[in-house]
Amino acid sequence: MHLNILGCGTILQNDKSENCSGYLLDQHLLFDCGPGIWKAINQYKIPDNQINHIFFTHFHVDHTSDLGPLLLKRRLIPQLKEVPLHLIGPVGLIDWFFDLKKLLGSWSEDLSVNFHEMDSQPYQIGNYTIRALSTVHTEDSICYRVENQGTAFFYSGDTGMSENVISLSKRCQLAVIEASNTDKTRLSEHLTPRLAGEIAAKAKIEKLVLTHMYPEVLAGDPLKEASAIFSGPIVLAEEGMTLSF
Repeated sequence: MHLNILGCGTILQNDKSENCSGYLLDQHLLFDCGPGIWKAINQYKIPDNQINHIFFTHFHVDHTSDLGPLLLKRRLIPQLKEVPLHLIGPVGLIDWFFDLKKLLGSWSEDLSVNFHEMDSQPYQIGNYTIRALSTVHTEDSICYRVENQGTAFFYSGDTGMSENVISLSKRCQLAVIEASNTDKTRLSEHLTPRLAGEIAAKAKIEKLVLTHMYPEVLAGDPLKEASAIFSGPIVLAEEGMTLSF
C-alpha cells in the first residue's frame, strides 16, 4: 500500500500545512475531504476518475468541506457525471448529505451517489476490507482500519484516548493518528503526541504518523514526546508526502 498525504493540518494554518485533513490510500480511497483537498487533487495531478470512494470520520467542516467542490467538478465533466461516487461514513451520513444538497442546489441531484453508513460489519472494495469503530470526539465519529492482503492501515480521524483506537490499530503497518493538543492544552476529545505514542506502543504499530497538529504542538517537539513512549519509527505528516508500506 501507499499513502499520499493531501492535507494534514488544522483550520489554524502553519508554514508546513495549508490544507486540512485528506489522506489518499493507493490513489483511490480518500479518507476525509477538508478544506484544500480539491486543490491538492489538482496540484498532484491525481486523475478524478480514480477517486470514487470517500470515507468520512465525522462531519466537522475541517474534514468535509471540499466534498461540495469535488461534486461540482464531477457534475461539470461529462465522463464523470454518471460514474457512481461512494460515500462512506458514520451513522448519520445520509441525513448529513441530504442537508448538504439543500445548500448545493438542484445540480447536485444529477449525480450518482451511493451511501454506506459503517456499523460492526466490514465494508469490502475488491481486496480491501475496511472496518470502523467509534471514537471519543463527537457522538458519531469513527476511526478506520483498512486491510489488503496482509497489510493494514489505520486512520484515527479526530479522537480522544480510546480503547477502540487501540484495538482497531493493533499491529498495523502504518497508523495515522491525530496529535492536536499539547499536554497542557489537551481537550478530552483530542490526543497529544504523547498519547498517540502510547496508543502506538499498546497496539504494537509498526510505524506511527503524527498528524492534525495545532501550532502550539508544532512549536514544541512532538517527535520527542511521542518517542518517549513509542520506540518504533515516527513521522510528522507533511503535505505532499508519500509513504509506502
